Amino acid sequence: MSRPFLPFFSPEDGQSGSARTGKDGGKLHAPCTGGKRNQVMMPEQLSGPAENRSPAVFPLLAVDGGGTKTDAVITDKTGKILAKGKGGASNYQAAGEESAAETLARVLGQAASALEDRLGLGRKDYRIRRGVFALAGIDTAKDQTLVEGLVRRAVQTSGIQIEELLVENDALSTLIGATKQSPGVLLIAGTGSIAFAHDGKGNFYRSGGWGHRFGDEGSGYWIGKEAVRAVLRMHDGREKPTVLSDLVLKHLRFANHEQLYNWAYGPHYSVDEVSALSVIVEQACTLGDPVSRRILEKAASELFLLVEAVTEKAGIGEKSFKLLLLGGVLQNNERIRHELVQKVREKRRDAEILIPRQKPIELIIQRGLYNGEERE
Repeated sequence: MSRPFLPFFSPEDGQSGSARTGKDGGKLHAPCTGGKRNQVMMPEQLSGPAENRSPAVFPLLAVDGGGTKTDAVITDKTGKILAKGKGGASNYQAAGEESAAETLARVLGQAASALEDRLGLGRKDYRIRRGVFALAGIDTAKDQTLVEGLVRRAVQTSGIQIEELLVENDALSTLIGATKQSPGVLLIAGTGSIAFAHDGKGNFYRSGGWGHRFGDEGSGYWIGKEAVRAVLRMHDGREKPTVLSDLVLKHLRFANHEQLYNWAYGPHYSVDEVSALSVIVEQACTLGDPVSRRILEKAASELFLLVEAVTEKAGIGEKSFKLLLLGGVLQNNERIRHELVQKVREKRRDAEILIPRQKPIELIIQRGLYNGEERE
């Protein structure tokens, strides 16, 4: 998997240096976040009389962008968050290129304004040492090139000066932040699904993440899509009666299956709304619905296949490694999580299964700070 570094880019010159690329490619508990750090480490340039100051340098701007929301933070050298920005989708495959670039520029501007208001700075009174953009939708070399361009545009629009840009898949960033140099696997199942593995030698591998049209098995969208299919199949007489029919129609405020069908092929159909149906499937399962139970069991099996495939690619199946479970499906759907954990424990006894307490942006911050340690 490509890990490009785009150094020394500022909104004033619109240029970057040469790209640098890498290789493409138990127990269940939640790790401690390490306690609270109350002291903010401000740049040295902010001390002393204002007229004698050189531009302040903040170590990190981290961005976590996905299909539904985008977070941007500016931190001190310990990872303490100094300022935040928040917006909608920045996955260009879901939101479109223009909308994704606008969202990125907006959340960057929000974070910069919050920092400036807090410290009494102007936009040219400081610069950022490193910007880590961990974005969903970077799945191919074409995606990489396109998203790098969107990021450059967003940075230029925001007016923030960033010395070095790192643009990569959000799952890859999260895995590096969580495991550093250790072997590990990250499985994400939210709106979509993807798995990344690190062999502990600097090589990274992926499985899944091919989007809602042809992939994302076991994800919230996939579960919701299976629910809609079950409702239509039940109407045809090809599926057993299922309480999903009433629950899905009620949730979407439809009177009958024809309205469901018209919506599915109409302009108001959305990935997010289908993904939200995964909660309805879990509710139906708790009511004893066998069709819903089968959907959730199949989802767990598909997620296990992602873990197995990427573990084999990385060659760490016979070693001790960390398996991190992230995303709304894995963190909120108890049945899927239980089924998956059982399957992993049966096959990979040395895997240490973790459900991080940290939000993805916190792990991406660690990725950005770790990258600094790695290169300096």
